[in-house]
Amino acid sequence: MKSAMTIIVAVGDPDTRTALTGTLREDHHAVIVVDSGAELLQTSVVESPDLIILDRRLPDLDGFDCARRLRAGLNTQSTPVFMIAGAVTPQETIAALAAGCDHYFSAAIDPVELGLRTRSVVRMRGEASEGSGVGVLGEHARVMTLLVDFSRRLAGVHELSAVIEEAASSAAQMMCSRRVSIMMPDDDETHLTVATSLGVDQAFATDFRCRVGEGVAGRVFATEERVVLESRSALPPDADDHDGEFFSSMPSIVVPLSTSERTIGVLSITGRQDHKPFTPLDIEYIELVANITAAMIEDILSRAARDQSHDSIVIALAKLAEYRDNDTGKHLDRVTRFALMLAEQLRTEQSYSGTIDDGFLSDLTRAVPLHDIGKVAIPDQILLKPGRLTEQEMEVMRTHADIGASTIQSILDHAPGTRFLQVAEQIARGHHEWYDGNGYPNGISGEAIPLPARITAIADVYDALTTRRPYKEPMPHEKAASIILGASGLQFDPAIVAAFQKQESRFIEVAAALRDDFDASPDPIDTEHALATQASV
Repeated sequence: MKSAMTIIVAVGDPDTRTALTGTLREDHHAVIVVDSGAELLQTSVVESPDLIILDRRLPDLDGFDCARRLRAGLNTQSTPVFMIAGAVTPQETIAALAAGCDHYFSAAIDPVELGLRTRSVVRMRGEASEGSGVGVLGEHARVMTLLVDFSRRLAGVHELSAVIEEAASSAAQMMCSRRVSIMMPDDDETHLTVATSLGVDQAFATDFRCRVGEGVAGRVFATEERVVLESRSALPPDADDHDGEFFSSMPSIVVPLSTSERTIGVLSITGRQDHKPFTPLDIEYIELVANITAAMIEDILSRAARDQSHDSIVIALAKLAEYRDNDTGKHLDRVTRFALMLAEQLRTEQSYSGTIDDGFLSDLTRAVPLHDIGKVAIPDQILLKPGRLTEQEMEVMRTHADIGASTIQSILDHAPGTRFLQVAEQIARGHHEWYDGNGYPNGISGEAIPLPARITAIADVYDALTTRRPYKEPMPHEKAASIILGASGLQFDPAIVAAFQKQESRFIEVAAALRDDFDASPDPIDTEHALATQASV
C-alpha cells in the first residue's frame, strides 16, 4: 500500500521513538529515523518530508533552535513541524509556537490523537495539491500567528480577569465568531456562571446560571468532553431556554478548560461568519487555546490560594499577639488605617510619587498588621504588666522586633518573592528604630530605616498614645499630636510628621470610629512623656 506521508522522526528516547514510529507506520506512513539535530537538518533537505517530528531536547541541538533553522530553510520553511516534550507547560508551548512549530505535545501522546494530528496534515497537503490549499494554508498561518500573539500576551498577564478576557477575544478572532463566552463554577461548584463574554446580551450573561451536569455547558464541565453542535436540532432533549439563547446561531462548540488535575470552566464559541462548520483543524486550535487558558488560570488560582494561606497564617499570629497585648480587636485596623493615610499623603509629594504607588499601598495594607507579631514570644508577666517596665524587662520586650522579623522571614523562606511579606519583615524589624539612630534593635538612622517602617512608627505610636493600655489611660489627640511633633527629626522622619499634620483631622475621625468598646473618653491628665513613649514598645 502506498505510504500516506514521508515523516522524519528525531527523538532521543528509544522507548518514545519506538512508540511514535510504530504508530506512524501502522497508518502506512514512511518513517525516517534520525539521531541528532544536525542529521535532521541534513536529511530534511534531501528527503523533502511531509512532516517532521522532533524532540524538545536533542543530543546536539536545542529543539527550539532546530525548529527555527527548519523554518529558515528553503526546503522546509512550510513543512509542518511537531515537537514533543516530557512535560508541556504554557511557557514552553509559547516558545514552541514562536519557534515555528505547528503542534507541541507530550511525548506520552495517545496514539489515536497522534493519528488524528498527522491525518489533518495529510488532508491539508492533499487539498494544497488540488489547488485549493493556498487558502487552507493561508488560514493556518493566520490562526498560528494569532495563537503566538495570544500566548505572548498571556505571558505578561497575572490577573484572572485579564486571562479570560484575552482567551475570549483570541478565540473570537481565530474562529471569526461573533459570540464567545467563558463560564466558570461558583464557590460550591454546583452552577456555572459567565465569567466573560463577547456578543452576548449583558443582562442575560449576568443572570445566567447553569447547573453542573445539566444543559450543554453543564455537561461539558461535568464530563470534560467537548460538544460540537451543527444545528439547533442537535441540542439535547433537556436543553433549556439558556441553551436556546446561547446557541441561537449554529454551528456551536463547547470545550472544557481542563488541566491534568481538574476542569476549571468551559469555553463556548458560536455565531461563526458565514455559518462555517468547525473542521477538525479548527477544533485543534480551539482546544489548544482552551488548554493554554486552563493552565494559566490554574496557575493564578493556585498562587492566589497560596497567598491566602500565607495571609491566614500570619494574620492569625498577628491577632494572637494583639489579643495578648491589650484585649482589643481594633488596634491592627487603626494602625493600618493610620499608616495608609500617611502613605497616601506622602504620595502627593513629588519626592515620593515614584516610590509610593498602588502596589506599595496594597503591600502596606497587608504588612502593617504584622508589625508586632514578635510579641507572641514575650512572657505575659512583662507584656501585661500594669506599670512601667524595669530596664531588664524593657530589654526583653525589645526583642520582639527581631523575633517578629525572623518569624516573617521563616515564612518568606517558603514563599520567596512574596512582596508584602518582604515589606512586613522591614516593618517588624524597623518600626522601633529612631530617625536619629537612638532606636532599636539595630540603631540605624534616617533613610536607612525602610520607608514602610518609618510610616508605621508614627501610626503605631499615635495609636498607643490615644488608647488605653494596662499601665495608662488614653491621651487626648492634642497631647499625642504634640508629642509626635516634638519628636520630629528625633524619633520620627520629619517628612512623615509633616504628612501627619496634614491628616490630623482624619486621624481623629478614624480613632473615634474604631474606638475600642472598653475605652473611656480620653483622660485629660497630662501623662508623662516617658510613660507615653513606653506605650509604643
